[in-house]
Amino acid sequence: YDHFPELKIVFSGSSVMRLKEENPLLSGVADSYNLRGFSFREYLNLMAGTDFPSVKLDELLCNHTVIASEICNKVKPLAYFQDYLHHGFYPFFLEKRNFSENLIKTMNMMMEVDILFIKQIELTYLPKVRKLLYLLAVNAPSAPNVSQLSKEIQTSRATVVNYIKYLKDARLINMLYPVDEEFPKKPTMVYMHNTNLMYPIRPAQVEEQAVRETFFYNTLHKDNRLNKGEKNTHFLVNQKYNFKIESENIRGRINPDIYYTIDRTEIGRENKIPLWLFGFLY
Repeated sequence: YDHFPELKIVFSGSSVMRLKEENPLLSGVADSYNLRGFSFREYLNLMAGTDFPSVKLDELLCNHTVIASEICNKVKPLAYFQDYLHHGFYPFFLEKRNFSENLIKTMNMMMEVDILFIKQIELTYLPKVRKLLYLLAVNAPSAPNVSQLSKEIQTSRATVVNYIKYLKDARLINMLYPVDEEFPKKPTMVYMHNTNLMYPIRPAQVEEQAVRETFFYNTLHKDNRLNKGEKNTHFLVNQKYNFKIESENIRGRINPDIYYTIDRTEIGRENKIPLWLFGFLY
């Protein structure tokens, strides 16, 4: 680096690595970039041959009807949305291999290499980490019962909480906290990191509402802060906007202070916004 100022080195590493924290010499030298899976916008552009730009959250909230109308005039997003939720987040869906099988292998590698090797956990503990991920996945989204989980995988409560954090760092799960709370406190809710991860584990029992909430969390948390929503809502975004995630049918009174995110809807109006459109945030 000192002798060859023109030399540029690009390298990849695990999301579990704390690159700069654990390597102080790199902190003023290397720029790090978190590579995300495909957004719905990127997936749609790829599959439909379109070239839609991303949209900022505030712009989306103000002008969602116009933005959705312009998109729907060129392509039918709902024709692609279910496929994206099932297999569109990881680029290897483009390979001529069984996607679910490939994803399970990738998940195992994330646990074996990203968590055990980098966190220097003995291989004998791998079954515990695997079982914990399974237990979280079949119940997600839900509030984790740490005492019950520690009994199930036969380890201490503190170890369970640490393992949950490692699974989050490996981008296998997401954790949701109330405002002003964070790790090492127990999360209010645990979600799978993205919707693709939900299907290989229990393909016949994936709940639609769980998929909706997981998609919303995953697509917003790249550039926004999400907390547990206030009364009767799912998420509080940037400590400013309350969101309720709904199927196409909204039950009960419409609250003007809440944004309703509606599935199976092409174009929304007022404070009712189509769920798919949030996939255009990056």
